[in-house]
Amino acid sequence: MINRAIFLLVTLCLLGTARAQVDELITRYAGENADGFIEPLITGFGANLNSGLYRSANIPVMGLHLNFGINAMAARFSNDQRTFVATTTGYFSPLQEVDVPTVIGDPKGASTVSPDGTEYVFPGGYDMISFMIGVPSFTIGSIFGTEATLRYFKARLNEELGDFSLFGIGARHSVSQYFPTLPLDIAAGIFYHKFKISDIVTSNVYCLHAEVGKSLNIMDVYGGLAYEANAARVEYTFDSGVATEEVSIDVTGKNKFRLTGGVGFNFTLFHINLDYNIGNQNVLNAGISLGL
Repeated sequence: MINRAIFLLVTLCLLGTARAQVDELITRYAGENADGFIEPLITGFGANLNSGLYRSANIPVMGLHLNFGINAMAARFSNDQRTFVATTTGYFSPLQEVDVPTVIGDPKGASTVSPDGTEYVFPGGYDMISFMIGVPSFTIGSIFGTEATLRYFKARLNEELGDFSLFGIGARHSVSQYFPTLPLDIAAGIFYHKFKISDIVTSNVYCLHAEVGKSLNIMDVYGGLAYEANAARVEYTFDSGVATEEVSIDVTGKNKFRLTGGVGFNFTLFHINLDYNIGNQNVLNAGISLGL
């Protein structure tokens, strides 16, 4: 049985505030409707992970610098993500298409009635306005204007769900080092994440990004453009109450391009930053870190 707030539980685990009270969620659907039902969470999770990949466009050409930080990202869902068009299945006739809640939508669900009076009921969602996660990271550099970042987290959810794991790795390179007269800092990078929830959910998240910025005493002002993509494989057992069915679906997030604007402040070894990301899924990111 997969729990109703599984992704919320993962979020709370990452933030160190896990809760045990959860109900069934993903297993409410099987077949062609499952993709549309789950997709907003896959999109939101991928958009969050591709946030907080940098807090400045400035990368030293040489010299050792180490940084350990934690980013909190909050994807805010739009009204369009709260519903999708589902199709009646099974022996219900005639086939009908109905606007129904996604996993983040109205918990009341929806229904439709056939000419002979048979009612077809679609389950509700979790009524989520936003989706927040926290991710730790470690950055080391710089060699010829290149730095590398590692993200890693693993936790035991419970005996039923097993482990949640997150692994991310990426690199950034200074472009402005080749143009010493430029008044701005320019950098580009690539990042890859993989997260798993036991054998239920496996997702791969990618991001190519470029950023520009300016350092002003203790303040960094930066902006960026990124191309991103994420896809997940979801596998579970669907129990209709009459029979069980093994379900395996591929869910593609709608993340494509994003614009980022932000500001950071540096106090010797202590750094904070805040930025907003505009794309298919808007995300607010806040970061705090320690390091050189």
